[in-house]
Amino acid sequence: MARRLGWLGPAIVAVGLAAGGVGGWYMMTARPSAGEVIDTLPIDSQASLVVRAEQGGDRTFIELHVGDETKWQALVPTYAGRRGVPGLAWTQNAVSVRVVRGGRAEIFAVAMRDGSKLGGLKLAPDHGPIKRDAGGPVTFTDHVRSYEIVAGEGWNQLVALDLAKGRALWKVELGPAPVVEGGLDGGVFWVRQGTGRRSFYVFNGEERDLLKSRE
Repeated sequence: MARRLGWLGPAIVAVGLAAGGVGGWYMMTARPSAGEVIDTLPIDSQASLVVRAEQGGDRTFIELHVGDETKWQALVPTYAGRRGVPGLAWTQNAVSVRVVRGGRAEIFAVAMRDGSKLGGLKLAPDHGPIKRDAGGPVTFTDHVRSYEIVAGEGWNQLVALDLAKGRALWKVELGPAPVVEGGLDGGVFWVRQGTGRRSFYVFNGEERDLLKSRE
């Protein structure tokens, strides 16, 4: 489970080179252009992350806007989020982007300072292809970790990622019922599937009600 991006510190160069062939990062040599805005996520009162479709393509632009200025623009594979259902998480140093490549869920990380690539991570590699029309939530964040909902035919998985170290912390198999809601409540992350609700401690993924039943 300890799949590591190492997207901070001295490991950036080594990981960036190693992940280049695997991650399929797209440099803007062909001069693609950004199209319509998919979503805008405020960082603070001045800055925001803007997600834009590629004009005439299926890739995605991620942009950092500060006031009226676009600080940087990065081109990534197909964005897995949608308007009002974010697929981004961020810290002061990194932005993680939930993408779809080859029918599977992945994370791409870029530097908050300049949009350069930091690394990549495959989600739910032990499962089959994801459902693009699952309709539920995608990414939640407390800006320390991201919580990724990955949905496929007959399965759903919750994965927590450490945004500073660039690695998966824990995962939980949620079963076949579609995830319709999710959120953070203190030190707990919860999901709603059908009429049922399950809660997991953010530090280790242990199910809260299951722990209570052991006491």
